[in-house]
Amino acid sequence: MTEIINSWIDWLLQTLGLTGPYILLVTIPLTLLQSLFGFFPLAILIVLHVSVFDVIGGMLISWLACNLGGIVVYFLCRRYLFDWFDRKWRKKLKRYDKWQRNMDRYGIWTLVLLRTIPIIPSNIINLMSAVSPLSTASFIWGTVLGNLSYIWLFGTLSSTLIVPKEEWGAYLTWYSVFMVVLIAVFVRRHWDHLQEDKRSRMG
Repeated sequence: MTEIINSWIDWLLQTLGLTGPYILLVTIPLTLLQSLFGFFPLAILIVLHVSVFDVIGGMLISWLACNLGGIVVYFLCRRYLFDWFDRKWRKKLKRYDKWQRNMDRYGIWTLVLLRTIPIIPSNIINLMSAVSPLSTASFIWGTVLGNLSYIWLFGTLSSTLIVPKEEWGAYLTWYSVFMVVLIAVFVRRHWDHLQEDKRSRMG
């Protein structure tokens, strides 16, 4: 399926004659559609952006596009399609009840984890957030940090054939520092919750 989508995107770019920065005329709308329907991996667009705009530029553009897509879908579902979505999707989201509870408990930190590690499709994360009590500010912060974490990691790993090994190591080192800081802040803010969860598992 991924190869089919990749071939389709290549065909679309060639048909429209888009190269260089003009590929954004295709990739931005595709990111918005992916944020709602999730019909192809974001990794395809990240690799495409990195190959055109180099590592830093490609990751930055991918990050901005993913943030825009997630926020647009969140507001669309919460403000205009909430009742419809609640009727049509509530039962389908039962399989993600565990993560929904964690989102209610830990807020932006669950978003950061879910967006960093693609356990759940990104469009499902947007929809889950729209029907949760998560505040708009928390959703935006969780989305911004989570997308930064995912795109930084994936963009670094996918850049091994583009940049020298020495530079790749620097990207990965700074990403590790970023993650250590995030984990430290999370533990400090939610130490009591973590201890409660630990006692409940042991009891």
